[in-house]
Amino acid sequence: MANSKLYFTPAGTSYGGLDAIDFGETVSDMQITPYRVVSDGVSIGGRFSRTARRSGMRVRIVLERFTDFRLAEKFYSLQSHLEAGGGFSFAVDSAKQFAAFVESAGPSAGFSLRYDVFTHAPRILAEYGAHGLAADDVLHMESFGSGARREELQCSAYTSAASKIQTKTGAIYDHALPSMVRHRDFFPFLIWPQDQMGSPIITHDHRIAWTVDFTAEVYPAHLLAMYNKQSPDGKSGIPDTEAAPQGSGITLDQLAVGPLSRYAESVYGDSGDGSSSSDSLAEGTGDSDPLTDMVDKLEKYF
Repeated sequence: MANSKLYFTPAGTSYGGLDAIDFGETVSDMQITPYRVVSDGVSIGGRFSRTARRSGMRVRIVLERFTDFRLAEKFYSLQSHLEAGGGFSFAVDSAKQFAAFVESAGPSAGFSLRYDVFTHAPRILAEYGAHGLAADDVLHMESFGSGARREELQCSAYTSAASKIQTKTGAIYDHALPSMVRHRDFFPFLIWPQDQMGSPIITHDHRIAWTVDFTAEVYPAHLLAMYNKQSPDGKSGIPDTEAAPQGSGITLDQLAVGPLSRYAESVYGDSGDGSSSSDSLAEGTGDSDPLTDMVDKLEKYF
């Protein structure tokens, strides 16, 4: 098993590009808590009904008592990015970084009622390196929208050239397409939610040993936003940190969300994706953000 890694783009595409934090070991612990927001009702006659709203998943990442102070500095700096609403990708095993959108599904010869063969679009975030998907790997499959479902399946065979995955058992859900399939322990986009910001992501014991412990959240709509934005080789245009600054391409946050704020534009002279628009909203509608406009006016006049 390779080291755990975390990926993010802390600044605009013209400064720094992609940054990776290598944990130097496998994460000490990682806990996954899927959930769904629901409302239950019971009629006077005792009839039960449920309204299922959004689904999500929380991921707790723990790296205990490491002594690499340079690594501690990286996590300390990462927190500022997370506080601003910036996202990141996380791989428990950096040799297993597979994620893609399923575009078609069907049964093999041995299955007639359930699908066990899945054809996917170009995998996402190939900038991170090889996918490493192989037989016996555990996959997470999920669909999106009001009828979203999720399940785990075990890979039987993977044909990279044909973009086909065959699983050992058929999927129990008929997932609406496009659905996402990824290695169970690779998370393409995570956000540090507001209710977790009361404590730092990293603590220390007399600055001799450090512990990273924080919980991030998967927001499915931001995963779906990555669909159909990859080249045939799976790359999305995120500049590598080793590449010369070029001011073109896209950040991880823009890929999944959009520009975090106008700060990138004022500092880097663009909205991070090579465009010169000054009114880009997170959703890319071209409309300005009312809250940001108000802050801009207050700063201008006061």
